[in-house]
Amino acid sequence: MPRDHAPWHAGWAILDITDMTKPTCVSRQEWKPPYAHPAHTTLPIPFKLKGMDIMLMADEDVAKKEPAGPAFMWIYDISDEVNPRVIGSFQLDHLDSGTPAPAMTGCHQPVEIVRGTEIPVAWFANGLRIVDIANPHAPKEAAYYVPDAPEGAERPLSNDVYQDDDGIIYLIDRDRGLHILERT
Repeated sequence: MPRDHAPWHAGWAILDITDMTKPTCVSRQEWKPPYAHPAHTTLPIPFKLKGMDIMLMADEDVAKKEPAGPAFMWIYDISDEVNPRVIGSFQLDHLDSGTPAPAMTGCHQPVEIVRGTEIPVAWFANGLRIVDIANPHAPKEAAYYVPDAPEGAERPLSNDVYQDDDGIIYLIDRDRGLHILERT
């Protein structure tokens, strides 16, 4: 069944868009307190992990409804699309998720084309994070790259990420521009 994108502070939804003129809601999760961040990206993984259909959901660390810690990346089992359930989450070890943090400190957006279990994720001020979801119950960081802050800025603002067929990663910084990374 085709799926769609997260509607920000309204949470996220799985839509049946088989007939694009009549989309129907299969399931929905409202994203209100205790989560202060808007839902940014829902990303179904195109293969099963541990026998489950998996979806990543990335919060966006902007437009917080209240002071809050940095945004997370959530892992859902969507094998039963009518009843999806959270089975894991990922946050950087050095960030305190219980303490209010400046905007654009946490998660922003994962890569949109999944090529394996190591998922490149733009993590705003904390650069690029490669999150290994091979065990979706316990995701872990496999690698990272934090670019220098551009001249005149306090920190980088890693915003978007793409990975090509050869494994080269393209990271966009809102203030600095393009970083091209080849994993060695």
